[in-house]
Amino acid sequence: MTNNKTYILGERALVLEIFQTHLSQHQQNKLFALHAWMREQKVFIDIVPAKTTITGYLMHSQDPEYWLDRLREAWENIEPEAFQPTVHQIITRYGKSNGPDLESVASLTGLSPAQVVELHSEQSYQVKFLGFLPGFAYLGDLNPKLHLPRLDTPRTHVPSGSVAIAQDLTAVYPSESPGGWRLIGHTDTVLFNHQLESPSILQPGDVVKFIPSTEGIC
Repeated sequence: MTNNKTYILGERALVLEIFQTHLSQHQQNKLFALHAWMREQKVFIDIVPAKTTITGYLMHSQDPEYWLDRLREAWENIEPEAFQPTVHQIITRYGKSNGPDLESVASLTGLSPAQVVELHSEQSYQVKFLGFLPGFAYLGDLNPKLHLPRLDTPRTHVPSGSVAIAQDLTAVYPSESPGGWRLIGHTDTVLFNHQLESPSILQPGDVVKFIPSTEGIC
């Protein structure tokens, strides 16, 4: 059984922490299923999933012990099969002004730009967790042939919609920000809308597929 702990942080935050560096797909899906269960309860003002933790912030401070017991019970009884991911297709323009690091990624990996695009777009990615920016989804796992570290010097400006890679992950910048990931493409897909009940379009466990634009590498 996975070693884990549930506890109250402050007055309203409930935390489930798993004491394990790498989760199996079975455990990961169970965590995603728990996240979906927490959203269905309509008592959390915010839910923050991370790599091996999930934190829910109650709308009100009353009954945190009750909801901690419910959270613990849900984790013990929930089945990974209960999780059904949403699949997103993201149309992406690769290269040139849309992906200024595509050429350098190709050079560093010993591939052609077209091969980089093919490797990046041929597989599906799962949203591992959210962080860094509102709606910023860490997507894995990137093909090992494309594994590269972050830039030595981060950019002060990364445009919203930039498709990027770093280490074993890929991501889309949901808003303009500084950033050190390598930019290989761009999408017009909106991934964060504060007017929605769930502002982040991508949720933990969702599946993302990058579709190269018919414009080709431009």
